Amino acid sequence: MQSAYKKSPPTEKETFIKTPKKTTMAEPKRKTKKEEKSEGVFTETEGKIKDGGLRKALKVDKDYKFSSSSLKPLLKHEEGKKFTFQDNQFVMSEKLKKQIQLAVNMMKK
Repeated sequence: MQSAYKKSPPTEKETFIKTPKKTTMAEPKRKTKKEEKSEGVFTETEGKIKDGGLRKALKVDKDYKFSSSSLKPLLKHEEGKKFTFQDNQFVMSEKLKKQIQLAVNMMKK
């Protein structure tokens, strides 16, 4: 004798419509502090930087080695104000200030 609790065959709707799979999504991986630092300024300016841009702007030779101690005081000058560097007078512009800041940031690495 057959049991009263016989399973009925699946309907057409149940056959063709799949239920979503129950999976746990992998959580996004957090970047380390070192990876976050390396992305910052360098990824934004990659491809836009010309070699020797700061050297040309500050009129120094290709052999001249910039140091952070010589560049950091230049950042204190306001835009439009005159300053001297290596016995040459310059006017601080927005572009020059960005170039100096980028050079200082690259020296931190």
